[in-house]
Amino acid sequence: MNDESGSTRRARLPALLRRIEPPRTADGRPDYRLPAMALASCTGIAALFLGFYLALYSRLWHDHWYLAAAAVTGAAGLLAFLAYVLSRRLLARAGLYLWQSLLASAVLLFVMGSTPTWARTIFPAAYDRYEAELGGPGRCLHNTPYNLDRAQTTFAEHHPDRMIVRPIEQGLPVLALDNAVDGGLRHMAPADATSRRIFTTYRC
Repeated sequence: MNDESGSTRRARLPALLRRIEPPRTADGRPDYRLPAMALASCTGIAALFLGFYLALYSRLWHDHWYLAAAAVTGAAGLLAFLAYVLSRRLLARAGLYLWQSLLASAVLLFVMGSTPTWARTIFPAAYDRYEAELGGPGRCLHNTPYNLDRAQTTFAEHHPDRMIVRPIEQGLPVLALDNAVDGGLRHMAPADATSRRIFTTYRC
């Protein structure tokens, strides 16, 4: 009688809140390996997506391809393994519901959709780095002829990591900056004596 009433109550619940019965092991215990493997696979794919974007924007992919591939795949594999172990334990305690799958899918899709933005924020392009370090609002070169809106910017032919900022106003010295690469971790620095004097003049 109690079993029948319990089944009736479960049938009345919305599909999202109903417990899903998993396959059973040989000794009759619930077997959550399949849903845990599904979550682990999706987690691994999302981790690969995030890792490759970070490696690409940090230039690790360009400069050290083998190291980047090993780091990305290793991290994704580790996260997938952890997701498998943790989700299998959690499901064994809490049970399996449809809302869990939908929530996990939404989180992973959000991560994958936000990955390019996160990668650009963590490893910005050279022009964005210039704005953040020197030329943006509140920075030492913002209200000067070396603001990017008031200058022409190129890169040195034989030094691809050297940014040349040439003011539109005539007669002003050219600012040359080293470490001006996309995704660089080292601050932009004056590349010659003239550039160091410009930094001193504007207290950079």
